[in-house]
Amino acid sequence: MNIKWTEKERQFIIDNAATMKDKDLAEKISQIADRTVTLDAVRKVRQKLGIKKKRGRGICGIRQTPEE
Repeated sequence: MNIKWTEKERQFIIDNAATMKDKDLAEKISQIADRTVTLDAVRKVRQKLGIKKKRGRGICGIRQTPEE
């Protein structure tokens, strides 16, 4: 079942992706939205927004893409 993401939820991901793990984002959005949001759902939305995380276990931060 696909759930519509509100602009507020998307903005929360944009604002906090660099400092929070996807798991933590999912938990916080679940509390705010009063519905269950999974880790995979957050990852998919984050990737659709063009936000790429740095590789590594437990590392928070955005990976910079080279400008073309």
